[in-house]
Amino acid sequence: MSRRLRWRGAIAATVVLVLAGLLDASPVLLLSAIVPLVYVAYGSLSTVSVPEGLAATREISPTPAAPGRPVTVTLTVRNESDRTVTDCRLVDGVPEELAVLEGSPRAGVTLEPGEERRIEYLVVARRGEYKFDAPECRVRGLGASAVATTRLSTTGAERLVCRLDADAPPIEEIGRGRIGQLTTDRPGEGLSFHSVREHRPDDPADRIDWRHYAKRGTLATIEYERQVAATVVLVVDARPSNAVVAGPGRPTAVEFAAYAATRTLSDLLGHGHDVGVAVVGRDGNGPAGLHWIEPANGREQRTRALEVIRSATSSKASSGRFSEPSSRNRDRGRLPRQVRKVRELAPAGAQVALFSPVLDDQSVTAVERWRGGGLPVVVLSPDVVPGNTVSGQYAQLRRRTRLARCQALGARTFDWRRGTPLPVLIEHAFTADARLSSARLSGGSGGGRGRSGGETDSETGFGGEAGSGTGGVDSTASATLESESEATESESTTAEYTWRSPADGSEGTERERSVSTDADGASAKRGGDR
Repeated sequence: MSRRLRWRGAIAATVVLVLAGLLDASPVLLLSAIVPLVYVAYGSLSTVSVPEGLAATREISPTPAAPGRPVTVTLTVRNESDRTVTDCRLVDGVPEELAVLEGSPRAGVTLEPGEERRIEYLVVARRGEYKFDAPECRVRGLGASAVATTRLSTTGAERLVCRLDADAPPIEEIGRGRIGQLTTDRPGEGLSFHSVREHRPDDPADRIDWRHYAKRGTLATIEYERQVAATVVLVVDARPSNAVVAGPGRPTAVEFAAYAATRTLSDLLGHGHDVGVAVVGRDGNGPAGLHWIEPANGREQRTRALEVIRSATSSKASSGRFSEPSSRNRDRGRLPRQVRKVRELAPAGAQVALFSPVLDDQSVTAVERWRGGGLPVVVLSPDVVPGNTVSGQYAQLRRRTRLARCQALGARTFDWRRGTPLPVLIEHAFTADARLSSARLSGGSGGGRGRSGGETDSETGFGGEAGSGTGGVDSTASATLESESEATESESTTAEYTWRSPADGSEGTERERSVSTDADGASAKRGGDR
């Protein structure tokens, strides 16, 4: 127990009244000094102790959580003693690395015997494992001079775990007979009708067109559009210069990029596609210093790819607020070699998906080189640039300009802003019903360049819409927190949705020709949101 001098004014009043009474020989002033003296004596003689019956329980949900997801922490304190705690001040032991998004981990309560109080607040999940300290309890006596402080014994959750694959959907074991969800213009195994041809003796009976036989009296066999698995190389831009955050306690841009790549990896593998992983900007054991995994499918491929992404993107942010990349010179020599190597290692017919915050021109240069090599490119860019300052608005303008340049090169760009559900962007970027021409499937390099550099040899690229006739720019979907007229405009055909922030608990409404979100807040409370 400790004491605080709370009655300085009463002590001063007592001294003044006593001196005035002695100098003036006034009994009234001397008697008046008794009143403040009583307060001083009461505060000095009062005692306090923390009741042993105070118990705390903490709940953390969800855990494990994905990076950037709001996590609810609930601390319940119960008075199990037989006396009232009149002035109890509680502070939960939140780790310093985590930022409180909403609510407060502090509270002042009065607890009757058997009464309990709850403290609820939200923190932003960051990659890693964080241990909460026991809540601190401070009790004051009635005189407010005696103070007792202790740590409450806590039951329930003690750690918040944040993993890249926290909300990734599980995948089934994929056998050799599993077909993908891309359709070709050649007949084969599939679901969609393609054509009818003359019947052959070895054709299965369930593919005979009996209506054709009833009309014409001859047997015919139904052909379906052949479905195949696509090949996608996920490239994570993990350069140290991208380890920036939008604010204290927020995940870095590298964490968001790694999380988006992890979620995309699980979704594509779950649909039977072949997926490879390349992490650029770090020193790895692969070719040209890459962290590299050859495209494949199945559970083992997912395990290997997740391990590569985790180990290659495990650094922390160097500061608590956004800043322009400061280590470009160190990245400049390594990145071009790795970009060239990705182009060389990508299998024929593969597509490259770049996950990068696009904070400098090197990302645009990488897209230019891949497009120059005939590779279809998708850019999914997490937005960590704050727009509440002049410098932040300028950096945001430069970033959007870079995304527009990537789009002009023929890449499909997706701006992942705070409040936008990640699964929506992934579904748009890697839609499953895109068609591939037989020319692309039969070979060639990386999908081939089109007539204007933005089209592929196929009718559309994987995850793409039908090619537009406006300068060869592929369709682009940009998911935003709110509809912004000043966003970079494109003459290409776009696939659009309007979404409200998950913080409002509302559902998205499908519209024609744009992807935007309409919301009031920037916080989100569902998986895959930021």
